[in-house]
Amino acid sequence: MKRLLAKLLPFLFLIVLVALLAVTTRGFVKGENIANILRFSSGIVIMGVGMTFVIVSAGIDLSVGSIVAFTSVIVAWCMHGGIPLVPSLLIGTLTGSLWGALNGALIVTLRLPPFVATLASMGMARGGAILLARHITGFGTSIEITDESFAQIGSGTIFSVGSVPVLVPVVIMFVVVALGYYILNHTRLGRYTFAIGSNVEAARFSGIGVGRYTLLVYILLGTLAGVAGMIEASINRGGHGTLGQGYELQVIAAVVIGGGSLSGGVGTILGTLSGALIMGVIRNGCILNRIDYEWQLVVISVLIVIAVAVDTYRRRRTGTA
Repeated sequence: MKRLLAKLLPFLFLIVLVALLAVTTRGFVKGENIANILRFSSGIVIMGVGMTFVIVSAGIDLSVGSIVAFTSVIVAWCMHGGIPLVPSLLIGTLTGSLWGALNGALIVTLRLPPFVATLASMGMARGGAILLARHITGFGTSIEITDESFAQIGSGTIFSVGSVPVLVPVVIMFVVVALGYYILNHTRLGRYTFAIGSNVEAARFSGIGVGRYTLLVYILLGTLAGVAGMIEASINRGGHGTLGQGYELQVIAAVVIGGGSLSGGVGTILGTLSGALIMGVIRNGCILNRIDYEWQLVVISVLIVIAVAVDTYRRRRTGTA
């Protein structure tokens, strides 16, 4: 019963937060506002699904925000060069996969700590995105995309539920959540990810290919960062070398607030979804109430501290710390 309550806690907190803002904030429950919360949370949720696998495996990835920037520049470069929409999107997503593979290779092959490996790739991806954009434009860090079909990826409406328009990125988000939930809970990759995060030596002695599955989870996260990069590029109508700054902290926070443990072995896809939406609702509530952005950072930081403290306390009580 306690374990079930712990898993439901982020979702219950989200419900209370939404109810509170619905009562106290004018315009919060409007269909367009709800659609915007979901749309601007979609990239964080999509990357959060991949980050859940990484954190459950006792890893970390600081490069996701920079990968978003790099892939956005790549897709803009492709479309600027006349490559059709679908191949451009595939190239952008594959670019994210390659960055994830690089992260995994640095960790598995060179045995670098995940923090160090992804910190290095964060700098490489960010610097590469800016340098590439400057090389293409000759002066700036942004490449505009004017193709209207590309714009639909970030803002197109598929259908409506009542007064709430269901946008393309929101549908992509929920498809990724559903697939991530199934993979984490019902496939070998998911089971082995939990095993590696819980006790890597025991997993190795059990015959699990720790290196291979560690590489896979980083490739998965890189791929989803590439997908998020396509969405962010569409929303912003172009590739930007400065896009995604601070996203790594938001994505990690979504997993932690959603009940994931930085020590590994614990995490859920639905918890991550709740954690990302909690931050999205807080951000939207602050905007509607004209509260400074800095207060959003304070609130989210406090939530991270509480979530980590609760996890540490739980692990001490159960003797797994």
